[in-house]
Amino acid sequence: MTSPRSLLSARSLRHCLAPLAAAAAVGCGSGVLVEPVSVKAAPPGRVVALVSVSDHGSAPGDLSPDNFEVREGDVALDASEIALRVQPFGQLAGHEAVVLVDGSRPFTDAERGPLGAGLAQLVDRLRFHQAVTLLAFDGSAELRFIARYPRNQMAAPLAKDPGIERLLSYKPRDSSSSLYSAIVSGRKTLDARLTKDGPVAPLGSLVIVARGPDLAGRADEAAARTALEGQRAFLLKVGTWSKDTSLDWVGRDGTRAAASLGTLGTPVDELARLVDEEFLRRYLVSYCSPARAGKRTVEWVVKLRDEDGKTRSAQAASELDATGFNASCRPAPAQTSAL
Repeated sequence: MTSPRSLLSARSLRHCLAPLAAAAAVGCGSGVLVEPVSVKAAPPGRVVALVSVSDHGSAPGDLSPDNFEVREGDVALDASEIALRVQPFGQLAGHEAVVLVDGSRPFTDAERGPLGAGLAQLVDRLRFHQAVTLLAFDGSAELRFIARYPRNQMAAPLAKDPGIERLLSYKPRDSSSSLYSAIVSGRKTLDARLTKDGPVAPLGSLVIVARGPDLAGRADEAAARTALEGQRAFLLKVGTWSKDTSLDWVGRDGTRAAASLGTLGTPVDELARLVDEEFLRRYLVSYCSPARAGKRTVEWVVKLRDEDGKTRSAQAASELDATGFNASCRPAPAQTSAL
């Protein structure tokens, strides 16, 4: 299958070189960007795509099927006839965030209050879309499990939470810092908790709260870099070390810094927003294809309406193989769908 990203680039370039009227219709200069992250299609005909949408670089407001149009071979398909479905990605079950907190030095009385408030703020924000596992690390070989918070969009804000209180009273088993081995073990924990049987892969995030570089040497930088591949990673640097940029690669998807544990408020809020952004951009779009065989080009069109009623749109393309599709999108008696 042709890569959605490469096909997107080629078609976008072609459209943007078209006359100005046509270019405006496909989103060049409209501020709207559409990108198919993944596309799956299998007999008997259901197509499932994960589509990312942004508006001037930010996630748009909540989108519905009315904002989407699907075209095959440049023909617009009727939404009701193809049973078009659009679901916000964040509504899918199985997403997970693993938060690693540096406990290599005991937290002082002055630090516990602001740290507890910052962690409660972080967990409250993250668990709206995903479950959150809270772990502590120090210089020892093993992570220490602190608490797990299930995904809950209706949960009351955390206050005197037993899990966070457990972290605030954490006593390090080794006063060194084994940041790299914590990243390696944290990735294994994340992979083990992610759901494997959904229509698309769930989103996994590693959030590392570090108070200094790796000192223990239990794992090297290469192992930590490898552990970060294939999942999102975010870094919150705390303390005088926060001005050091040499380890910003740990937060490959976002890094924020706080001068002390007492100034976590804004950096935590910004980091949580970065983690959340992909859930707000992405939508699961599915439909029953009218194709019966061969390869098809599918165009995903998104239309946004401004407050003044003006419509801005953009589109992106991907390719699917319709071999074995039928007229109903229902499996034949001896056939099962791969989706």
